[in-house]
Amino acid sequence: MPQTDSENKNYVYQLGFWSAIAATLLVTIAGITATASIQPFATIIGFLLTPSFLVVMACIHGYASERKKIFSLVGLSFAIIYATLISTNYFIQLTFVNQTTFDVSIFSMTNPQSMMWVIEVLGYFFMGLATLFAAPVFSSGRIEKIIKWLFIINGILGIGALIGYGLNVPLEIMLGGLIVWDIVMPASTALLAYLFWNARTPMEPWNASVSNR
Repeated sequence: MPQTDSENKNYVYQLGFWSAIAATLLVTIAGITATASIQPFATIIGFLLTPSFLVVMACIHGYASERKKIFSLVGLSFAIIYATLISTNYFIQLTFVNQTTFDVSIFSMTNPQSMMWVIEVLGYFFMGLATLFAAPVFSSGRIEKIIKWLFIINGILGIGALIGYGLNVPLEIMLGGLIVWDIVMPASTALLAYLFWNARTPMEPWNASVSNR
């Protein structure tokens, strides 16, 4: 039998909830391990974060009202660029950099002068743009407004990091932005999980789709 709009939306909310939970855990661990320079664990977690964030952004697009889907679509597009850049960078770190016997300092993230730092900063710039453009989706209710402002702050951090890196701002200041990101991103994804959980249709259990197939 054809699925109702409510059933289709519940798929979005279910996937949104679990992907936001995963993103919250991964971004928290990634932030702590990256700040403490725990390698290669930080790189592995950062690599896993990219697909989870991409799924979250896709679910935000599914959650958005029709008149605001243009914002979530632009945000999702920037998230794809972020995921492509960062996952490529981290996979290079985990394979080529860690396994070759050649001098790969120019590609190593342990080297602040590495070209891969450029890709890193550029990737998180696009993550910032993704949340900045998705922010207008959230405007009704206290939780949505908090998510909106957290997304805007993350956007400012992403843009600021790109400008700061281009202006050769001291790395210590850049790390200060990373600490703020360590708070802003997990808070926003945790609230998204809460939002998706409460958006489900109360009368339908999570496994209703199985019984109706």
